[in-house]
Amino acid sequence: MTWQTAAGTSIAISAALPASQTAAAFAALTFTLIGEVTNISSVKGRQYNTATHAPLASAQQSQRKSSFTLPDTTVEMAWDDADAGQILVETASKSNAVYAFCVTKQDGKKRYFTAQVSQFMENIGGVDDKVVGAMTLLRQTETIDAPAA
Repeated sequence: MTWQTAAGTSIAISAALPASQTAAAFAALTFTLIGEVTNISSVKGRQYNTATHAPLASAQQSQRKSSFTLPDTTVEMAWDDADAGQILVETASKSNAVYAFCVTKQDGKKRYFTAQVSQFMENIGGVDDKVVGAMTLLRQTETIDAPAA
C-alpha cells in the first residue's frame, strides 16, 4: 500500500514512560485509548528555524537551517466526560509531567512519542454543534516507528 486514509486511526496515552526510546520499550507500556477522536495533526517530523546572513557587500540575504523543534500535535475529539483516555488527558493537562503516546494507523503501524499536554479545552459551540474538545501536545522526543503487530 503506498498511501492510506486516516479512517481507523487511534491515539492512546500512558502515564508511564518507556525505559528507553525504542519501539519495544514503548510497546511494553499500558496505554489507555482516547475516545471520540476526530482529527490528529503532526505526529512525526521536525520544524526547523532559519539563520539569516546578510553581508553588506552583496546585499543578498542567505538562509540556512538552524535549530529545530518537534511540532506540536493537536488532537480534536467529541467531548466525553466518562472516557478513561480523556480523563487521563485532563489529569496530564494539569501537570508538568511527560506522558507517552501511541498513534495506531489504519494499517496497524504505530507512532510512539512522549509529550506534555499543554492544553485540553472543551468547546460548547452553537445550537447545532456537538460539544468538542481539543488537546495540544508538546512533543518531547522524536517519533519512534513500529511495524504492525
